[in-house]
This record gives sequence, structure tokens and C-alpha cells, in this order.
Amino acid sequence: MDFLTKLLTSSLLKAIIVFVVFFAAAKLLYYFIAHIAIKWAKKTRTELDDIILSKIKIPLFYLIILAGVTTAINILPFLGYYKPLLSKIIASIILAISCYLAALFLNLLIKAWLSRAREVVGKTRQMDLVAVSRKMLNLVVFVLLIIFILNLWGVKVTALVASLGIAGLVIGLALQTTLSNMFGGITLIADKSFKIGDFIQLETGEAGEIIDVGLRSTRIKSFDEGNEIIIPNNLLINSKIINYGRPQVNLKRRIKIGVAYGSDIEKVKRILLDCAGKIDKILKNPPPEVYFMEMADFSLNFLVVFWISNYKYRFLVQDNFMSLAYRELQNKGIEIPFPTRTIYIEKK
Repeated sequence: MDFLTKLLTSSLLKAIIVFVVFFAAAKLLYYFIAHIAIKWAKKTRTELDDIILSKIKIPLFYLIILAGVTTAINILPFLGYYKPLLSKIIASIILAISCYLAALFLNLLIKAWLSRAREVVGKTRQMDLVAVSRKMLNLVVFVLLIIFILNLWGVKVTALVASLGIAGLVIGLALQTTLSNMFGGITLIADKSFKIGDFIQLETGEAGEIIDVGLRSTRIKSFDEGNEIIIPNNLLINSKIINYGRPQVNLKRRIKIGVAYGSDIEKVKRILLDCAGKIDKILKNPPPEVYFMEMADFSLNFLVVFWISNYKYRFLVQDNFMSLAYRELQNKGIEIPFPTRTIYIEKK
């Protein structure tokens, strides 16, 4: 009876019971995540929660086990000399697992953010950005982990942190332009000002199609010459840009047409409206409109306003409309004027 009483009150039994409780809690949490929480997560629209649950179940299991080991060690009196050493070892492992979880969450968030920006940067560029961001983030987390562990073991890291700060400052000054372009690229991706395939016009007058959005620069296929224009992102985010693909791909066009004096105004309007109705890519809703705008020096000027289904067809539609309008006006006896001058010669 005395032996049983001593056993029940002994520190070893208490430590074993504590460890068993923590172990059971770890197994229960692992089972809950693996068999219940993941099933719930599969019913959601996003896959992010599925990935997170599948990645964290093992690290959380070992964190609880380590917490149980730490608690059990603190109960045992005969490990007095070794307790600080064992506590530091366990704390180092816990720090490593915690940093792994932090890097995991951050990498998943960055990947999810870049996945939503796939239409901006394209699939290939999105995969490249994910790889680069993962390497940079893992490096930062690894350096922080080393600093935390050294500080835990009593190593003075003040000089190391100061050295890293000075090195970072020097690198930042040396790569000031590059870093500025990188943050500009992140801003463009986050803002979604345009995406690959959009047709834009720059403040300088150059126009073209977006073919690549990177961290350092954006590449545009020039409309005028067909070559590639490479623009640093830092300049792009501070420039005025016309995006013909936003907020919609429909585009409003205004075309000025002049006819000779003496022409029937209503007849001209009907001809121009009929021409607009015969072009497939000109929208019927809103309908085309024709306005008599001015009586100029040589012509009666009309403004034809219509919407086209896609801004990419603007030049093709304009060519088709102008060609058809010229033929129809000529066929209906409407003269297209050209500049004239009347000269009076005074006889002396």
C-alpha cells in the first residue's frame, strides 16, 4: 500500500501522466484535422484551407508533444542540472517548427495573391514570381531563426543584427533603382491597372499591347513599329496611361465626314446611318448617331458616333466604315469636296 501511495505521488508518474495527456491531445488534434476539418475544407470554394490543414497537422502534432515533454521535464526533480540544456534544445526545435509554419502561411498567402493576379502577369510569370518570393521569404525566415536560436543560447547577436542592418542599408542604396522598380511592379500587380493582352497608350504617345508584367519592368509590343518597348515599372506607375480595355472592351468612335455645300442634310444622315448598320462589329445598342456639326469653309461637316464591340477592331472598323461611306455617298450623288479657292482679278 505504501509503495502504491509513493508511486501515485511520485514525480515520475506525474511526468508520465502529463506526457500521456499531451500525447493524447496531439493525437486527437491530428485526427480531427486529418479526418474532419479537411473534409469540411473540401466543401469550400477555395483550396487554400485544404492546403493549410494538410501542411500544419504534423507540425502541430509535434508542437504539442514538445510542450508535453517540456512540462514533464519541469516536474522531474532529478533532472535539475540538465533541465536548462534540455529546455533550450526543445525551445530551439519549437522555434524551428514555428518559423516553418510562419514561412508556410506567408508563402501560401503570396501564392494565393499571385494566383488572383495571374491575368495580370500571365501563368509563366506568375510561377516565376512565386518561386522568387518563396526563396526570398525563406531566406529572411532562416536568418531570423538563426538570430532567435543564437539569442536563446546566450550568444550576443547585437553586433550581428547591426551588421545585417548596415549591410542591408548599403545594398538598399546600391540597388535603389532596382528596388524602386520591384516595388513598382508589386504595385502594378496589386492595383491591376492592366493585364497581359490589354492595349494601352502611354503618356509619351506610344501605344501597344501588354505582353509581360515583371517585377522590374513591363514589356509592350509597339503598335506603330511592332517592336518591344521595355518600360521600368517605377516610371510606369507615375505616368498617365490610357487603357482601352478598361472598364470594358467596347469602344466609342467619332468620325468626321464632310460633304459639298448644297447636299441634302437628311439624305446624308440616312446614308451614313445605313453604312454604320452594315458593319458587323458596330454595335446596334447603343445605336449609331449622326450629327450635323458645322458649315466649314469648303464643306458641310457631319460627326458619326458609334460603338464597336472590341477596341482591337477600331482601325479595321474605321477603314470599313470610311470605305463604305465614300462609295455610298458617291453612288447617291453626294459630292465629297476638296479645298478650293476663288480668285478675283481686278482689271485696271
